[in-house]
Amino acid sequence: MDIKHCTKQLVATVALAGAVTAGTAGVAVAADGDSATVADPSAQVRHPRRLVRAAGAVVANAVGIERAELRDALKSGQSIAEVAQANGVDPQVVLDAVLDAVNDRVDRAVTNGRISEERGATIKAEAAERVPNLLDRHFGQGANA
Repeated sequence: MDIKHCTKQLVATVALAGAVTAGTAGVAVAADGDSATVADPSAQVRHPRRLVRAAGAVVANAVGIERAELRDALKSGQSIAEVAQANGVDPQVVLDAVLDAVNDRVDRAVTNGRISEERGATIKAEAAERVPNLLDRHFGQGANA
């Protein structure tokens, strides 16, 4: 699995926080045609379930609800932005929390030498582009209707 695919999967997993936690949506990763391979297996995502739980917690904490409530709302077809608004929270607060979590995790990976500074900057830029769109995405029942 190439590093770009792993990185996109990581970014998408964090961005889809509650939806993936709810088990109602897969991670959508756009193919960019780069076929670079990973020479260092430590650069791959090792514990995606931990990431999913952490991401769900970030969204739930930003909204001020339990993860189970977030999961249920997403399963019922609400978007993360709709869940936030229904709980009196500006979706921008959730967006900022998710991006902060991504940036913190990327910074730790750079500090620990797992990824290069250049790759870290790329991940942060991709997250900033993708997360806003994913907050409005509907998952669960009726998502494909």
